[in-house]
Amino acid sequence: MTDHQLTIKNVKCEMIELFIGKMDYHTLDEMLNSFTLLFMRQFEIDRATFFLYENNRFVPLNKEECIVHSTDNYTKEEKFGLGTSLISHLIGRGFGFADDYLIFRGNDQSPLGALIFKSTEQWHAFAATPYLSELKMIYGKFIAQIVDKDHLMQKEKNYRKLFEITEFFNSTMDSNVILEGMMKTINELFPMYESELLLSHDQNTNMQTYRLFDYLHERGSTIDAFLSGELTVEHASDLQCTILNAPIRGRQGIYGLLQMNAPLTTDFSYTQKNLIRMIGNAAGSALENASLYAQSHRLVNDLQLVNDASKILNSNLPLNEMLSYLKEQLLKAFKPNEIAFLFVDGEEYKISPESTALFIGNRANASIQPIIIRLKEEEEAIFDPNRTDDNGHLKEFRSLAALPITDQKVVKGWVILLHKEEYYFSFDNFKLMRSLISHSSLAISNIILRDQLQELVNKDTLTKLFTRSYLNKAVEKSMEKNEEAVFLLVDIDDFKHVNDTYGHATGDLVLQQISEFLLEETEAIGIVSRWGGEEIALFLPSVPLNDSIAFAKAIIEQIPQVTNPEVTISIGLSSWEPQKGIAFKELFQQADKALYEAKNKGKNQLVIHGAASTVH
Repeated sequence: MTDHQLTIKNVKCEMIELFIGKMDYHTLDEMLNSFTLLFMRQFEIDRATFFLYENNRFVPLNKEECIVHSTDNYTKEEKFGLGTSLISHLIGRGFGFADDYLIFRGNDQSPLGALIFKSTEQWHAFAATPYLSELKMIYGKFIAQIVDKDHLMQKEKNYRKLFEITEFFNSTMDSNVILEGMMKTINELFPMYESELLLSHDQNTNMQTYRLFDYLHERGSTIDAFLSGELTVEHASDLQCTILNAPIRGRQGIYGLLQMNAPLTTDFSYTQKNLIRMIGNAAGSALENASLYAQSHRLVNDLQLVNDASKILNSNLPLNEMLSYLKEQLLKAFKPNEIAFLFVDGEEYKISPESTALFIGNRANASIQPIIIRLKEEEEAIFDPNRTDDNGHLKEFRSLAALPITDQKVVKGWVILLHKEEYYFSFDNFKLMRSLISHSSLAISNIILRDQLQELVNKDTLTKLFTRSYLNKAVEKSMEKNEEAVFLLVDIDDFKHVNDTYGHATGDLVLQQISEFLLEETEAIGIVSRWGGEEIALFLPSVPLNDSIAFAKAIIEQIPQVTNPEVTISIGLSSWEPQKGIAFKELFQQADKALYEAKNKGKNQLVIHGAASTVH
């Protein structure tokens, strides 16, 4: 082993030790400082500074030092290459000691951070070797992992705080307590910024630290936020600060603004703006509830229903459980004969299984179709206490209430309540239904979005195949159930030649053609995964070995017919039975060895692990 190979080995060990030993007990800054010290010790470097890439800027870990580099003023090539512009940008900014740097990137090649340092002979000797790329990759993966974990922890912290403040808002009907709680939370979450509360003139409060909204003298961005109910951000060069205006917004109006002043160079992240927006919305809803409580004690029980439902609906339940809970609350509060949950699916509506029996059985289409036609025509909440058809004949279900499930004013679905008696639902009932569904809409939309995002996580963006990590879990789960299975590892023959001859775009197209074909062929019998590069893995649980061999031979024959330009594939096959007692990683390794043998024997063929000969 050469000295440089030993260096790589030591670096890997140090990264693993640092990741395992300190990950649960140290902040991101502490982890990056420890990383910097390890790097300096490894190459006997005396001075180095780490910069974290945040909001399109390289920011030193010591936040008191100025931001030294922004990609906003650079071309696309400089933005992702950065080159010597980073070092030259540091001269005169307190970092003149540096004469070399490393930029660390994620899997998508976007910058994660940079390390500038005074180089040494040891570093020059190592940097001149091919191992430099491997070093960057190791460091990049390490930094990506700790940055991702820090982001997840911060997001968890934010949502925990949001849940706590929402729960706190829902526990009081005192507007002063709500506003004080909101400002306290904002100051705890963003202590580095100045925060101010602007209230509309119709708000009655005993708070000392606020001012009334003044239409005549407010800045344009502040007025826009108040009138539109949308969060605005202004880089106010005349005031040398960045101003964020977050509406305190309820269902029926806007009750004020939360205004935050930050340094002019500040770019509020999407996560920050979303958190501030949700806190403002939560506070606005709470203020509205307090106002309604003050107006009429008759609404106390109704508001309690809304608040209790909000707590459950925002508790990260699966969609079916959330709809079941919502159905239970609607049945208890309003006692309809039937309830339906409809969700938009292209030009049609899909009926949720959590609907009542009428919408699940054979009568579903006849009962729901006239309502769907009306929903498409009106596209807003419907309250019809005495339904008739076009000829004036009474409907079986005389009372109808239909409430939209919306996400940012876009209708995602409907909740429909029916009763056989005319005028069964009062208008006050209808208003409460709207309030309850309005509270539920955000939670339902978030769950739908979460499920869609989870699918994105589980699927490869280019091929629409499952990811390797998803397949690993599926195989392991299948083997835990003692199911026999077959694993196929497919490799496109001479794929580099395709890329070199026709271009990478054509190579991607070939990969998509093969993926689409394999998805169709394995539908309902197995899982297809992007294994890496031009390799594709197929997992066929509970498929007999002989059938799997026939299947593999068939797709080898058909692949040239479904690809343009025409290509062939090689396949390595391994099988598993409960009595074999091998680990799932061995199943993969066996298929990989068989694939390697197929490639060496001339390609365009199937090799079965452990078999005496190649299967053509």
